[in-house]
Amino acid sequence: MKCQAEGMVVFDLDYGDLIRPSFQLLPSRGWGQCINLTGEYLIVFGPKHKSERSIFDTSPYVLPPGMTTPDGWDCDGFFLPADRTLQKRRGPCLGPRAVKFWNYRRFRVFKSGQDSYRSSWDNGIFEPSQINWAIPNFTYHDILGRI
Repeated sequence: MKCQAEGMVVFDLDYGDLIRPSFQLLPSRGWGQCINLTGEYLIVFGPKHKSERSIFDTSPYVLPPGMTTPDGWDCDGFFLPADRTLQKRRGPCLGPRAVKFWNYRRFRVFKSGQDSYRSSWDNGIFEPSQINWAIPNFTYHDILGRI
């Protein structure tokens, strides 16, 4: 007997409940580095933290204003909050998004107006379903509430 599509029930799953095989953080031969010149806290994507239970490829970290990520620590990109825009040559890009940079890149993120950022040439801007990174639908105010 076949089920009807409207009769299918979604199984409620907390992704933190998934069993994640043990892994080893391998040293990267190339690493990226972010310089935060926004005057705001910036969420950057870096190496998977050993204590994090998510299924994502990276972990989000807080980079305070005026600070630079450590040498040898692979910063893959940064989070663009839902109430911020990224100024691009082809026009503004509205968050929430992840802005990705390849290894060997040293990139800067700075303010370009009240609610907009500019950055060095990126290697892609991704919506939540386009990359396996944690991209929440948070405004900058939401981020401040969690720091």
